[in-house]
Amino acid sequence: MPQKSHPEGGKLTIFVDCVSPYSWFGFTNAMRYRPLLQAHGITVDVVPFFLGAAREAAGNPFAPTPKWRQAFATQDCAMTAEMLGLNLSTPEEFPILSLFAVRIATWVKDHCSAEIFDRTFPAFSIAYWSKGINISKPEGVMKALKGIFSEEEIKEIMKKAVTPENKKRVLELTSSSTPAFGAPWIQAVNSRGERRDWFGNDRWEQVLHHLEVPFTPMQISPPKGAVATAKL
Repeated sequence: MPQKSHPEGGKLTIFVDCVSPYSWFGFTNAMRYRPLLQAHGITVDVVPFFLGAAREAAGNPFAPTPKWRQAFATQDCAMTAEMLGLNLSTPEEFPILSLFAVRIATWVKDHCSAEIFDRTFPAFSIAYWSKGINISKPEGVMKALKGIFSEEEIKEIMKKAVTPENKKRVLELTSSSTPAFGAPWIQAVNSRGERRDWFGNDRWEQVLHHLEVPFTPMQISPPKGAVATAKL
């Protein structure tokens, strides 16, 4: 494909909420792509946001998935998780209110190292989407973050996460995702300052094209020991 020449100076922002399995998928891909994106001069920022409020603001409030669509959604999540090497199991309690976990992830992002945050967000996703732990409750948070923080540290973080300052911070970050109507929500600004937005984990080729980053589009490999001949 034709390559553009000046990706330097671009920025990728991905908004994620641990109540969404597709946020987990998007976060996983963003982490895999980040080193090379940064090598091309692209800044990568992962932002926790409250999906429920974002959807309400966009006029797309949560509604149960219609039965005719549920089978596809189950297949889609299972296959995507398998391709990414993630262990996904639909939790018994769904949906849950993710606001408490989002507030905690936001506080951690603002006050801890980037390495700690990079472990915290997927810890919530793994707890909920692999182990069925209800991360909307303190006891669920304790289980999810065990091994990243001590028990006393988690208790202290939970207190700080519900301070007026941090609650305001979550609202501000959620508002900055506008016009997000789902998660993950991706904002990409290229080197010319042009911004485009995407919903979902399956738009990465468009994102990379907009950011002017050289990449290899998806292609089928020929069988070993044979040459595939394309026929029109």
